[in-house]
Amino acid sequence: MRRSFAAALVGFLVIAGLQAQPASAASSKPAKVGLVSFVKADYDRGRNLTSLSLDWPDARQARKYEIFVSKSPSMKKPKVYRQKSSKTTIRKLGRGKDYYFQVRGVNGKKHGSKSNVVARTTIVRPGPSTNLMPLRILTYNVCSRVCDDDGYLWFVRQPAVLERIASSGADVVATQEADHLTTVPGYALAVSFSAKKLWYNPARFSVPAAPPVPNPTPTPTPSTPTPTPTAPPPAPIDPATGCRMSSDVSRPTGQIFLGRHGGGCRYAVWAELVERATGRSTLMVDVHTVSGTSKTTTNGRRDEINTLISTIQQVNVKRLPVIYAGDFNSHKQSAIGDVVRPPFKAKKFYDAFDLARRVSGQHINSFNGFKSSPTIGTLWGTHLDKVWVDPWKVRVDGWYNHAQIGADGKLVEPIPSDHNPIVIDVRIG
Repeated sequence: MRRSFAAALVGFLVIAGLQAQPASAASSKPAKVGLVSFVKADYDRGRNLTSLSLDWPDARQARKYEIFVSKSPSMKKPKVYRQKSSKTTIRKLGRGKDYYFQVRGVNGKKHGSKSNVVARTTIVRPGPSTNLMPLRILTYNVCSRVCDDDGYLWFVRQPAVLERIASSGADVVATQEADHLTTVPGYALAVSFSAKKLWYNPARFSVPAAPPVPNPTPTPTPSTPTPTPTAPPPAPIDPATGCRMSSDVSRPTGQIFLGRHGGGCRYAVWAELVERATGRSTLMVDVHTVSGTSKTTTNGRRDEINTLISTIQQVNVKRLPVIYAGDFNSHKQSAIGDVVRPPFKAKKFYDAFDLARRVSGQHINSFNGFKSSPTIGTLWGTHLDKVWVDPWKVRVDGWYNHAQIGADGKLVEPIPSDHNPIVIDVRIG
């Protein structure tokens, strides 16, 4: 009788314990896989094939994972890979191709919901491999004046902007909407025009001296002192648009008139930078294209890039490696299309994001709108701020969203600008 009672008591406790377990523990169906991220990319020179490495958060109850890979955003006819860990490397991918991915957890015969579709373009070329000059670039729309009108005062935000620049360790900093950014500690100003400012590390680089300005004064005689060369006269005003025209393209720095769009005169600036230790030069370009989603502004943005590229070809008589940085107001997920990409691709320039071996923070949009919770671009990542390079001359090692994210997952306040800074590591061959 005692043994029977004890057995009954044990049985009751076991049943009670099972009933007390939460539903999630009793269920064996895996949870939905969270946001999948690309962390690495590589290029096999021997076979001209590429690879992509992905990572994702562990899904509850998942004992293994299925990875779906497709060439279509609809995920038609995917290849399926299976493994136990929550990260993987997919190899033998074509170069310069768009691939789409989904992941789901598996527990026995039960399958969790698939993750959101994410996409990445594979590296189109491996870049140079010898005689490389490393260079870190930061592009940053700091909104130093315009955002004041919306109540985001520059004197409150400026220290945070300078902290982001200093912490980046960049060799070159391309800033846009930088009217009130008058100094950046540790950097020299190479060129400034229409709120575009290119800064560089003077301990490592210099700007070559400009050629002498022709002087209309007659040849001096012994009684006439030699005239002192003066700064070049400002470019003339275009009577049709009221805008300042492009600078003399023979000089090491200057501005390019891109057209009158969006109710204003649009410009880019350029500067030749010379590495002091080696004498090697790079041509840096800083641009901010017109914003807007109308047909007029979209066409204007395309025209600006075409004008920019053709003018830089005139500037670049030395055939230097060229790097374009700035706020391009265009991205792959745009409903109106990524209109700046085709003109660049036609001249064999590619988004550094698509060439980067290492990637961090790609889902955080580079435009934040002063929202403390990061805006997420799931499929491609919404990056208005970009760097474009020629992969025949430049290798891209890393692409990093340099937003300062706190332990709570939000942007640290005061938020420096309505854009996040983007850092690119390249090696120039």
